[in-house]
Amino acid sequence: MPVAVLQEPPAERNPGDDPSWVAAPVLDMSRNWGPIDAMVGGTDYLRRNAEFFIPQNPKEDDGAYRRRVAHAVVSPFTIRLAEQAVGLILRKPITLTGKDDTDLDPFWEDVFCKNVDGQGTDLEEYARKLAFSALLWGHAATLVDFPATEPAPNLQVERELGLRPYFIAVDAKQILGWRRAQDNPLSPLGQVRIDEWVQTPLGEFGDATVRNIRVLENDRYRVYRRGEDGDKTSNWYVCEEGPNAIGEIPLAVTYSAKVGELISKPPLLPIANINILHTVRQCDLNHALTVAALPILVLQGFDDTDSEIGLSANSAILLPPEGSASYVEPVGQGSFEAQAAFIQELEAQMSNLGISTIFSQLNQAETAESKKLSRTDSDSLLAILSKNLEASLQQAFDLAAKFNGIKPPKISVDRDFDLQTLDGPQVAQYLQLWQNGAITHETLLSALKKGEILPGIDIELELEMTQQEKLDNMAFAMPVNEPIEAPEDDEEAQEANQSKDQGSNPQVLEDDEDD
Repeated sequence: MPVAVLQEPPAERNPGDDPSWVAAPVLDMSRNWGPIDAMVGGTDYLRRNAEFFIPQNPKEDDGAYRRRVAHAVVSPFTIRLAEQAVGLILRKPITLTGKDDTDLDPFWEDVFCKNVDGQGTDLEEYARKLAFSALLWGHAATLVDFPATEPAPNLQVERELGLRPYFIAVDAKQILGWRRAQDNPLSPLGQVRIDEWVQTPLGEFGDATVRNIRVLENDRYRVYRRGEDGDKTSNWYVCEEGPNAIGEIPLAVTYSAKVGELISKPPLLPIANINILHTVRQCDLNHALTVAALPILVLQGFDDTDSEIGLSANSAILLPPEGSASYVEPVGQGSFEAQAAFIQELEAQMSNLGISTIFSQLNQAETAESKKLSRTDSDSLLAILSKNLEASLQQAFDLAAKFNGIKPPKISVDRDFDLQTLDGPQVAQYLQLWQNGAITHETLLSALKKGEILPGIDIELELEMTQQEKLDNMAFAMPVNEPIEAPEDDEEAQEANQSKDQGSNPQVLEDDEDD
């Protein structure tokens, strides 16, 4: 009988040498990402992962469970709320001006802002996607990269070759881990690992999706790719590497609910959880209504057989004299009404927890204090995201300017997202204050512009045109004096002028006579 020989397990590298290693803070954050992923994935995601969101009831057969899951439809409350919030933040264009009292380089507006990621996305659309991702998952980042080619001799040659920096959007789930440069809370980041999926050519016409791990450090970068012979730790190899030309990690982070460095919590998580409960209850109600809508045929005095009974307008059922047939259907609708009322309550909770009431406008009048509190809650989250979006875009442009060797622009995100539209009486009050001299014309126009009465007005140009119009009207209203015909003789003219002056001042004549 042969003796079994125990073999040593294959040698594996230390898991700490695995570039795809997920750090503990990322694992902690991932516990809150499930509901957000379900809302972003929508109905298809929830049905594919129904065992986590719609559990199977005891003694419910698989066929009935699948039919119940088929009725599940995700209502897009959370996604619509995030879209509305981002729309409020970026409802006015992002402005670029010269930084540190310098002129703005035309490269930023004429070239870069029209295609910030190298794929035709302008700055407004890129900022919208960045803010949307940060609002849902808690934070998002912008990686500033530069084409890996031989450096150009000067900026002119670089622009002629089309070499310029570009933005890469990085979601929170792509950041696998990070380290600081030193064991000091004040030291900057020394390493960041980013999970990427890229397309590589396959044959003459095909392509393949390949996973890369990008490792960024202050002095270099590396791109790891898994080998084709399995998924072991040792199969990762460096497929690309190079120096970091700017000496710092080119990553700008946008936060909506920051907890720590690259750590956050989704601010819309409570709404997403209620949204899931709303979906489950809606699924149960739809399934119950589907079952209840089909009455059950009851045959009394009819022997049960294996043969099927055909029901149509052209067929009949033969029963004995003591037999009867009838349909049974639910009489009371109380359980359905209770389910519908609970679903409406969930919708009201999502509306109250939202950044603003965007799903429905309540008909009852709100007090001024409740409006003030609601606006304060709305502005707090919007203001935080708006400030962080502006700061991260500024950092990203500063990094891009380092790659290009030019002055960066100053980025400004307008925070006029309150949408406090002035009504007729308020406009009349502002006009009355201006007419009484309590406010200036510029203050009046500023209030009308902020109140969405004159949203697109250029205040400085309007003041200049108004002043010019006043001067033109004054010149037009002044009377034109008829010219006086001068006498033929100059001496007669002088005597006429003297007599005219003396006639206009009789006091002078009296004084002369006294003398």
